[in-house]
Amino acid sequence: MSLEYKPSLGFVETAGLVIAIQVADAMAKAAEVEIISAHKVDGLRVCVICKGDVAACQAAVETGALLAQSLNGLNGYNIIPSPAEEPDSLMDMLEDIKRKKAARKAAKLTRMAAAKGEAAAPAAEESPKGKAKK
Repeated sequence: MSLEYKPSLGFVETAGLVIAIQVADAMAKAAEVEIISAHKVDGLRVCVICKGDVAACQAAVETGALLAQSLNGLNGYNIIPSPAEEPDSLMDMLEDIKRKKAARKAAKLTRMAAAKGEAAAPAAEESPKGKAKK
């Protein structure tokens, strides 16, 4: 049985993007960690995720949590010392969840529009901007 190094993961969930940016900066400066994501949870909640060794993640998360708390924007924090999967696999999983959630929302909007007898407009399309009128 070989022991393989897996970086620890640290999470700080904040109430808002601006606080998340400040927290990510403080976490990166506090310890030798890599900020791997600032994941929008829902509404205004943003989760800053870092990876590194256990002690570095602990220091970074404590710093980030204290800063977020001082700004009245701390929702929660956690550290996973030895995740079951590699961080990249976990991030892929989060992205899959985000895509599925968006697809369910689009399908719901399509059903609602069809129920009203309207043609459903794709949510991602926007009107062209910056074109001069003749």
